[in-house]
Amino acid sequence: MIRAELEHLLVDMVPGDPFPAERELAERFDAARETVRQALRELLLAGRIERRGRTTIVGRPKVVQPLMIGSYTEAALARGRSASRILVGWSEFEADSVVADQLAIAVGVPVLQLERVLTTDDTRVGLETTKLPAERYPDLLDTFDHRGSLYAAIEQRGIAFARTFDKIETTLPDAREAALLTVDTRTPMFLMNRISYDQNDVPIEHRRSLYRGDRMTFVSTLVAEQEAR
Repeated sequence: MIRAELEHLLVDMVPGDPFPAERELAERFDAARETVRQALRELLLAGRIERRGRTTIVGRPKVVQPLMIGSYTEAALARGRSASRILVGWSEFEADSVVADQLAIAVGVPVLQLERVLTTDDTRVGLETTKLPAERYPDLLDTFDHRGSLYAAIEQRGIAFARTFDKIETTLPDAREAALLTVDTRTPMFLMNRISYDQNDVPIEHRRSLYRGDRMTFVSTLVAEQEAR
């Protein structure tokens, strides 16, 4: 089986090493190019290899991210990984009907939008776009360090994250998203749309997060409710 042969090659390689090209592998194992291509896709999804432009390298272990209310940075650091953010940009616009419904505000109310690339161990793993009611965070644009935790900055204003509603799907990046994440448009992605609510059940933010499927794994622990006795 071709995948088993490719797994065997990885045994003596370390993260960052160049991985043989598809044509070379097909010739080495006397296999059809499509068969090799499928095995490479499987290794890519498993995080064993990464695409860097036209080349392929041995990948680092995937980032394991719990589904939780909290900071991406804190979760990464707790697992011994470095984490930071690259600012794509701040913008301000008037809420349309969709955003107004998400944030429980009136149409036309000013909204702040923060877009950042998430990095772990200097690898771009996610693209995060957060929308916030501008009126609720009047000094955020001037005081917030984009490399830090927005979650912590909001909590410092006396706002508590009480619950979230998350919708998670799979998708592919468009050309702009792929360029920001330094991947190609064939890279599988997790797409999470989250609305966070405060202690008064008022929406805090709407967050759209795009995560590389070849670099991220999400985990969740569910506890059964105890039946009333």
